[in-house]
Amino acid sequence: MKNWKKLPLALLMSCLCAAVLPISVSAENIRLSYSSATSGHGNAIKIGKVNYDPAEKYEPAKLEIDFSHRITWKKSARAVSVKDQTGTVYEAYLQDKDSDECDIAIDNLREGRTYTVIIDGIKKSGTKDFRKLTLKVKIPAPNKRQKVKVRKVQVDDDNDDFDKYLTEIDIKFASKVVWKRGAKVASVKDSQGNSYQGRLTDIDDDECEVYIKNLKHNKTYTIRISGIKARGASSYETISVKVTVPRLSHALRVKEAEYDTDYDEPDHFHDGITAFSVEFSFNKNVGYKHNSYIIVKDASGKKYSTPDSYVEWDDDECQVYLSKELDYGKVYQYEIVNVKAMGETSYTTLKGSFTAR
Repeated sequence: MKNWKKLPLALLMSCLCAAVLPISVSAENIRLSYSSATSGHGNAIKIGKVNYDPAEKYEPAKLEIDFSHRITWKKSARAVSVKDQTGTVYEAYLQDKDSDECDIAIDNLREGRTYTVIIDGIKKSGTKDFRKLTLKVKIPAPNKRQKVKVRKVQVDDDNDDFDKYLTEIDIKFASKVVWKRGAKVASVKDSQGNSYQGRLTDIDDDECEVYIKNLKHNKTYTIRISGIKARGASSYETISVKVTVPRLSHALRVKEAEYDTDYDEPDHFHDGITAFSVEFSFNKNVGYKHNSYIIVKDASGKKYSTPDSYVEWDDDECQVYLSKELDYGKVYQYEIVNVKAMGETSYTTLKGSFTAR
């Protein structure tokens, strides 16, 4: 059945921007290096990533496992064994079993050790036999002297739907961070020493957003943020971040492309579309035609979506459903055809690449 294009949402929910407030983050996780093996021959279970979530006051530490394909659980599935490199055995519980992820809660887990975890009663969806999955991971010891490092600073120049005098600065960190209750923007200054009012919002374990009033294009600013520390560090610090606000541009661009395999249905298909999709976020509200479409392909030219693929268009994002799943960690190219920034007269094709993760 030929797919159809969904009409865009007519209104933006203004309550979302009105309710943006600082949030205290008490726990953070860190991505781990790992190795894995599946019992039996063929149909190996592939893991996309493993995150470590430290213990909290009333919760044990957890390993969060994301699989790179859909999996099926046996009713009696469990973590049958958890040992560290010394042979010490730990109590562990399999939690939050989903079609593409699970958590393993581990009592009295110690950082700085290597753990071997065995899960029984799991298989790749669509295959016959349940298997045992053996996972080996090292939990790093915290570095108490580690400093916060910034990986990327990006200016979001689309303020048409909010206050035109506010500029959004997106800051991504190179490693996990912890926020102090009361963390804030300590100061914002330009190269002449003039001060500006800034507000810290949407703080997370690896990123945050800062809204600043009355910034000018093509100028550089220094933002100081207090009440933050690297995960494992002994004390909070104040960091300085420099950002240059680019010249005003009306050009439409893709801010982020994200591959999604999360789906609630028990199989790969629902209403004629697959469970695999790529979501594109734009810097501005987007206009499209009845014949707008998205192509996703790999380096060899193999296509995972075509002009007939089902696309959902929203105000400043869209989602294309793929004919088959992507390989986790592999780079893919995209073409978004016949789109434009709202208010512009001519349509264009956006081209780029993304990593499936």
